[in-house]
Amino acid sequence: MKNFRKLAIAIGCLVMTINAMAQDAKTLPYKAAWATDLEDWQVIDNKYQSKTWQWKSAETLTITDSKRANDDWLISPAINCSGKGAKKVWLNAAWNKAQSSNISLYYSTNFEGNVEAAEWILIEENIIPDSHPFGFKWAAYYTYSKKLKFSAPKVHFAIRYQPHNEAGERQNEIRIRRFKVLGK
Repeated sequence: MKNFRKLAIAIGCLVMTINAMAQDAKTLPYKAAWATDLEDWQVIDNKYQSKTWQWKSAETLTITDSKRANDDWLISPAINCSGKGAKKVWLNAAWNKAQSSNISLYYSTNFEGNVEAAEWILIEENIIPDSHPFGFKWAAYYTYSKKLKFSAPKVHFAIRYQPHNEAGERQNEIRIRRFKVLGK
């Protein structure tokens, strides 16, 4: 009976911890508003701090090449992706001058503020295909969506910018719009 009480207390503590983690996380469906700033998204700028993720306009963030080997992370707040069924990550992306850049999408279930200490799982590399036209008119935005199967009370998504192939001679601006995570 004594061991049963200890087990019941341990299970109760675990359930409360999971519920607390889930309550701190944003619920599905999640949409990044980016109304006037980056909101609760975190920027990790590993190189060349003058070129990093910035707010551009409502629902739109931007980054510009520095002609160097940038490595910049844009990390979402915690999003509660628990429950059955697939989740769908959706965003629009565009580039301006040269198709030389690479943005990749990752997720982590153990990110606690240190990008290097977390385990990041690559969802997709080079989100914008090289064959996609460039420009910032609405028709030039590439629509990216991916269904994912996982269940976790706290998931962070990251959009990572690194030069595609080699850092180029020309600067290239990239924009991300309307980031969403949907559940079934």
